[in-house]
Amino acid sequence: MHCAQACLVMAVERLGHPQRLTLAEAEQITGFRPGVETWPYAMLAWLAENGFEVRHEDPLDAVALTRDPQAELRRSGLDEESLTYLMTISDFDRERAAITRCLASRQVSFAPGIPDPRLLPSRLHAGWLPLLCLDAAVLARRDRGGFEGHMVLVTATIGDYALVQDPGPPARWDWAVPLQHLATALRSPAETSGTITYVRAATGQATPSPGLLSAEAS
Repeated sequence: MHCAQACLVMAVERLGHPQRLTLAEAEQITGFRPGVETWPYAMLAWLAENGFEVRHEDPLDAVALTRDPQAELRRSGLDEESLTYLMTISDFDRERAAITRCLASRQVSFAPGIPDPRLLPSRLHAGWLPLLCLDAAVLARRDRGGFEGHMVLVTATIGDYALVQDPGPPARWDWAVPLQHLATALRSPAETSGTITYVRAATGQATPSPGLLSAEAS
């Protein structure tokens, strides 16, 4: 359940900060809880507050999620089992506070809608680093007993393939995955599932600010 935290550590390192985050610091930043999938909003807010520009593409409307989480999750097309699971594991007061931090920052933009992995090559060329939230079982082409939320990093595209850094388990580095299959994994469990978060150093700032490692749990 540390995929989001591992991807945050990798992203900060790859985007050029001279000092690495530890997994413990990433846990604090994201509000990690053992055995529970991590919502991205605290991570997005922290990145924006520490020298990065963030574009979050998500079928969920972040503003609507602050007002009525259950209604917004249902509108997105989740089945009742998935909806019940997310409502059970989530602290939406916390997520509301994290989204409010994002909305207060000029460095975060929300793009409600179904993300399109065909845009990955052009976004990578523009300096964005994509973090994808998708279904791990579908990505690995194995039997699934239900939705397995998972985050991976894409570091390049080669033709019709994406080069995926998957923290696992099991970990897979420089894993060549067809863009079409990546889209299939994003679209599970519903056609309106999956997110892509694009991160890059903020304009005019080659590396994040010196306060990068002063992680603050929201």
